[in-house]
Amino acid sequence: MKLSDDDMQMAVRDFVSPVQLLEFIDLPDGLARAEWGKRQFKEREGRFTVRRLDGEPDAGALTVWTPEPGGFRYEVEASRGLRAGYVAWREVHELAGQRVTAVRYGALREAVDRVRRHQELYIPCPGPYADPGVWDAQFYRPWSRRGMTLQVQAAVALDAILPPAVAHPSLF
Repeated sequence: MKLSDDDMQMAVRDFVSPVQLLEFIDLPDGLARAEWGKRQFKEREGRFTVRRLDGEPDAGALTVWTPEPGGFRYEVEASRGLRAGYVAWREVHELAGQRVTAVRYGALREAVDRVRRHQELYIPCPGPYADPGVWDAQFYRPWSRRGMTLQVQAAVALDAILPPAVAHPSLF
């Protein structure tokens, strides 16, 4: 069976993080996008799989991305049978480009930059603190809490450009 429109949307959305989406949008041409895709699959050791969440189309189905020249093969192992198809990086770029506006792009860039700057502030050990308990209470917990807030903001920016096939309920 062929991929549905929801499958295509989820194939693109579930493949990228906010950081990856920003990188992908900023690429100048198809050759750069193809090279970017090769790197993504190399970092993921060739294949990438995700189970669909409750509330999504075919909840619980295993989805598989496999690299192919100029794109990837996306498979949905659903209860009604296997759906599969080839997705070109050009199609990924078009799908993302349909919803990119200056405001959405700016929100994504700002959110990704904030996450990166925050991650640079991490102190991996109690270093300047007297003991691990003080480090945990005075540094790690506040740092982690702020990091999660920034990650949620980045996810919201991603959702504005690549919305889920079925809208997720608000976290709060």
